[in-house]
Amino acid sequence: MGGLRQAPVLLTATVALITAACGGGGGGSDTPDLRPTARTAAAGVAGVNGATASPECASKVKTLTFYGVAALSDVAKSGKAYMEKAHPGLTVQLNSTAPNYVALVQQISADRAAGKQTDVAVAGFDLLPVFAKQLGAQTLSPNLLRSTYDQQFLKLGQVDGKQIGIPAQVSMPVLVYNADILAKAGVDPKTLTTTDGVLAAAEKIKASGGGVQPIDLPTGQQFGQWYLGSLAESKDTSIQKPDGSPNLTAPAVTEAAQFLAKVGSYGPQSDDPSQNGLLRFGIQKQTAMVGATVASLAAGLRFIRGQGANGFKAGAVPFPTLPGGTEHLTAGGNALTVLSTDKCQQEMATELLVSLLAPDVVAAGVESVSYLPVDTAAATQLASFYQEFPELVPFKNLAGSLTQAPAWPGTRGGEVPQAITDQVIRAMTGTDPTTAMRDAQTKATQLTA
Repeated sequence: MGGLRQAPVLLTATVALITAACGGGGGGSDTPDLRPTARTAAAGVAGVNGATASPECASKVKTLTFYGVAALSDVAKSGKAYMEKAHPGLTVQLNSTAPNYVALVQQISADRAAGKQTDVAVAGFDLLPVFAKQLGAQTLSPNLLRSTYDQQFLKLGQVDGKQIGIPAQVSMPVLVYNADILAKAGVDPKTLTTTDGVLAAAEKIKASGGGVQPIDLPTGQQFGQWYLGSLAESKDTSIQKPDGSPNLTAPAVTEAAQFLAKVGSYGPQSDDPSQNGLLRFGIQKQTAMVGATVASLAAGLRFIRGQGANGFKAGAVPFPTLPGGTEHLTAGGNALTVLSTDKCQQEMATELLVSLLAPDVVAAGVESVSYLPVDTAAATQLASFYQEFPELVPFKNLAGSLTQAPAWPGTRGGEVPQAITDQVIRAMTGTDPTTAMRDAQTKATQLTA
């Protein structure tokens, strides 16, 4: 046990940083060469820099509104500072109090119904269809982005083949391990790429003694659906059919649930991934492997290293595939959308959007919260960061293999991820996996009807 008095330190180093997504992006506001300043928002060809509004629209528009979650308030302030400096007389109004993406959708819907102006908004990947079909999100052209934006991420922001959002912060599920415990048990971390390898490692850890739980896959924050979907995708199977209906009884989904059920047999699984999962792993040293998001890695590794002799050597690998599968992890994160309908408001909103994706903003965000860098120039700026955390380097190369998060239809579609997670928890706590997935299929079908 690492001592409960230390717990607030880890929570400060991980939870605060994870939820402060991309804080600190404003430091480059006095370096305009790092910002988008090259061409008009109506330009139809790719250029070195991103879109700026035409002089006509820049002089006409006096107010822009930005909607985001509380975790992105610092990024929003960066965009506000840049736009108001670049366009004297412009006021950028920030609405960044929503605690999560669902609450943000509700806030935007209410404000739009009241006739309030909405220009730029952040959307969780799974809610992009709502922005496209209910909130009036405009189709965006990748040509309006800086040439350094990594085009591999664009597919994550598409709805029905249209570019509705530009991915800004992208994460994936990972498996973090205590290298010291694995070495003692004779486990090679290279074997953790598949579920069979993970379970074999768990058996060795269990047999090695020491009273450490081999593996903990926290299920809070809808991680249950995230694990299930990523595992099934490794066998080219989505938990959602092309028509939007659930696909939770497919063989690969059942196989994924069987793995998760076996994981549950090794001991209690944490609820909150950041507070409970990393607390048990990083401070109390109760677990040898733990599921997490790549966004928590830098902060977690930094904390563990900072413990000196009380710390341990930690490593991380992408979440495993099913046997014979290939890595196609489900992406988590968010995208920037433009909701303006007026031509000039759209041009100014597009400039604000592109400013929020400037390399210095992206780089500062990754240093705070280790999302994948969506800009290649930002990735270059982050060379020293990746030297400090070489464990993060392999994840940078997985952008092209990421898959879209399910977007469940219907007025109650937003309840589906938790409903699926609830059934994953049942499987991990003793319910037959096939039964749990059949029940998940029934519930998800009801919610999306």
